[in-house]
Amino acid sequence: METRTLKNNADNTTSLRKYDFDGIDATFVNDFDQYRQECYDEILSMPKEKNINLWAWKNDKANAEFAILCAENNLDNVKIKVSDMKSESDTLSSSNIKCSFIKDVKAYTGHAGWYANNPFNKMPKGERKYYPEVIYSDGPVTINANKFQLVWVEINTSKTASAGVYRGSIEICADNIQKSVTLDCSVEILDIEMPDCENYKFDVEYWSHPYNVAYYYGVQPFSQEHLNILKQHMTLYKSLGGHAVTASIVEDAWGGQTYAKNSKIHYPSMIKWIKTADGDWKFDYTHFDKWITLNKEIGIADKIICYSLMPWKNVVRYYDESKNKLKKIKVNTANKTKYEQVWKPFLQDFIRHLDEKDWFDSAYIGFDERHNMQTALDLINDVKNKDGKTLKISAAFNDFKHNSAIFDRLNYASVGLDQIRNNLKDFKEQVSLRRNNEQETTMYTATEHVPNSFTKSIPVESYWTILFAGSINATGFLRWAYDAWVEEPLKESTHWSFPAGDCFLVYPTNKDEQPQSKLSLRLAKLDEGVRDVNKLYLMRESCLQLAEDIQQLFDSIKGGEENNYEFYTMSKTNIWGRKAKWLTENGKENMLKDMQNVKTKLYLISKSYCDIKNK
Repeated sequence: METRTLKNNADNTTSLRKYDFDGIDATFVNDFDQYRQECYDEILSMPKEKNINLWAWKNDKANAEFAILCAENNLDNVKIKVSDMKSESDTLSSSNIKCSFIKDVKAYTGHAGWYANNPFNKMPKGERKYYPEVIYSDGPVTINANKFQLVWVEINTSKTASAGVYRGSIEICADNIQKSVTLDCSVEILDIEMPDCENYKFDVEYWSHPYNVAYYYGVQPFSQEHLNILKQHMTLYKSLGGHAVTASIVEDAWGGQTYAKNSKIHYPSMIKWIKTADGDWKFDYTHFDKWITLNKEIGIADKIICYSLMPWKNVVRYYDESKNKLKKIKVNTANKTKYEQVWKPFLQDFIRHLDEKDWFDSAYIGFDERHNMQTALDLINDVKNKDGKTLKISAAFNDFKHNSAIFDRLNYASVGLDQIRNNLKDFKEQVSLRRNNEQETTMYTATEHVPNSFTKSIPVESYWTILFAGSINATGFLRWAYDAWVEEPLKESTHWSFPAGDCFLVYPTNKDEQPQSKLSLRLAKLDEGVRDVNKLYLMRESCLQLAEDIQQLFDSIKGGEENNYEFYTMSKTNIWGRKAKWLTENGKENMLKDMQNVKTKLYLISKSYCDIKNK
């Protein structure tokens, strides 16, 4: 055992760190929890977990996480080698097992503010910390002395795998040390098949920002180079259960709150508005068509959510050919005549274009937390396509209890976590009614909600979020956003308007590498929750004998009230900021325990399902 004296520069004190290993070691850790570098002593004090037992369905994933521990000397060129996993009758190839080094990202620890009160996009002042965020690479890394490196394990099971327990090993070594460390891993593959992602009964909608992808990688929006990057980017989205794609039909539909380097328009319109010299409107669909075509080829975009007939600032920007310059007009639903003069020509031309492309049945007009929607909805209802149909309507809409006249008109609606909590019984009734009417109803989380999926949030909060949505029988989950990156997201996830990490769930690669979108730990846990809710929904529908057990599992998921899990409120640190809500250590511990119990119950229900099916 080695003892290392460490100096704390903050208060000039010293402490003793004891290593019970020589140079290198490794241990499995709880992948629901969060381990920052300052937690190293906590990891060292825990029993070393050298083996782990996982389970999965066929066509599924099993996840785990381990920490590579470094003593007083750097570890150079650390590599990981995984073996095949073998059962009594079959082999799971090592190619199905991926170990990825997790990258830390710096983040502001409070609530950045609200863009309306921060018009110059000032970054918040205050404490930053590093958090494990990006499931980045399987390439070798250097681990600095007295540090640890987290590694994410993903085991993919095929549809054709034989049921049984598979065992294998993970070997960790470094160039400058002779010894290696081995961890043992087993996965029990149950005799049940997960549906393919496109057939999920509970799906996700993560709003996307393809222009930001172009800005980050320095390519021309919707050039062939951009489309090549977007293909892998949106294929990843599909694998998570994503169907709906975000399309902008007006500049800055959300009031300019997203990042855009050196551009006054933060989220451009995919459809360019042009007023001709004779005063007529015409529209350029070039970017829109490339975006939708790409996603249709990938096998998604069965919902094209078009934002919006009610942009946040009620502004429509267009190019005036007679004046040869960009102009804008303010169009509010309060002035019905003016509103229809601007928006009706667009709708007529847009619907004609959708008919030509055979995309009409996929298209929705989207609204984001808007009030006074009656005029807009009436206009949508007034403009019909070649078959006499009107466009479908999607909205993040919270006034479902007191404004049912609008809510009932939404084909696809999402309600925020806090509004659901305040009206839980009514929401569940609405979900049931809307399911009977073939209307979808999802849940979303936003900046003021706790628990959540920010950089600072621990991973179990993301898993809980999806399980809670499943417990209220929602048809899916919505989140802003998939990829609204800040300038250098791999260095810092802080945003001027929102809690760090709020605006993106995936990360890019470094700009000098081949572009490939990377999951955050938060998104990996959202994905695990999505797969688990789909398991429960599938078994509930196909096996009435287990319906009561499944309902008991859902009933055990706390969260109907904000304080079900203890949290604290952090006062704002900037004049334009808002207070931030974070789980306390007690709240985290309780959630970790509860969600581990949920996983155990799900495993037992799955085993029962296998027994019933086989009989």
